[in-house]
Amino acid sequence: MATELDSIFDVIEHHRELSAQHDAAVSISAKLVEGPEFDAADAISEKTRLALEEYADVLIHSKPTTLTGVIALSRYVASLPAWLLSDEYD
Repeated sequence: MATELDSIFDVIEHHRELSAQHDAAVSISAKLVEGPEFDAADAISEKTRLALEEYADVLIHSKPTTLTGVIALSRYVASLPAWLLSDEYD
């Protein structure tokens, strides 16, 4: 029996990658003091935050095609911090 592939796993993986990029950017800007370096790092943090928030919408609106995908998406979304999901999905 062939295993059916579910694209939700790619969606989840991409969201994890965006989250890791955001975490890395924030950890850099958090170490800096006010000034041009902080401003540059803060701009990158903001850019990664926006990308992460926009992709959260893709994640929430994705439709798994397998029971395993449904379970994976449910568990993943349940593990996300509240700030990442809009009030519409709370």
